[in-house]
Amino acid sequence: MPAMKLIQSVGIGGANKPDDVKAVQTALNSLLSLIAPTRKLTVDGRLGSRPENSKTVAAIKLFQSKVVNMVRPDGKIDPNGRTHRKINEKLINLSAISNVSVALKIPATKASWMKTAAGEVGEAEVPGVKANPQILEYFKASKFWGNDDSGGQNAWCGSFVAWVMKKNNMDPVKNAFRAKEWASFGKSISAPVYGAIGIKSRKGGGHVAFVVGQSADGNYLYMLGGNQSNSVNVAKYKKEVWDSFVK
Repeated sequence: MPAMKLIQSVGIGGANKPDDVKAVQTALNSLLSLIAPTRKLTVDGRLGSRPENSKTVAAIKLFQSKVVNMVRPDGKIDPNGRTHRKINEKLINLSAISNVSVALKIPATKASWMKTAAGEVGEAEVPGVKANPQILEYFKASKFWGNDDSGGQNAWCGSFVAWVMKKNNMDPVKNAFRAKEWASFGKSISAPVYGAIGIKSRKGGGHVAFVVGQSADGNYLYMLGGNQSNSVNVAKYKKEVWDSFVK
């Protein structure tokens, strides 16, 4: 869906105009995979006489906690505020992922972990000595000791894959922060399928990412991965550069 338009604030202490509340409810319904176990919200434009007790505000708080990384979620979305911007970032990126997956031809396979991976699109490095807290969570999943998300010493594509697989109750490979180690995960397959993990070599190491599609001529793959231009995104690669695929 397109970006969420918001005229006035929604939530605890907000103006809570019906059209704005409906916009928030619709947007959060599109992002349910990020705020499990939240159930689909009724899009009625209402928060009730006590907004703090509404399911919509509970979903806002969970989004703020799990996605915006707010230590003290306030249950309020201000126009162009931090929560509003993050919701739109996730909506736009999920829309892009959906368009790629539908438009490109590639063998289908069940890959439940791809909802988790797609939900991370847009997470990016923070320049300088500070770090994106979510990328540090990727580090923890792969048991990488770094505390800075930028620079060649802190490549995090393998850590991203480790985090996604752990979120889906699958154990990462040993030394999962090293991209080429993922060649020993699961079983090797001869051709790429949706959701497969691709491993390739590069100068100074390797790269690992998830397959989401291929070009009509079959010469290129679209890969969803971390540390691609310093963020989680979908990038286009020549198929021939990938050494192996596992699932």
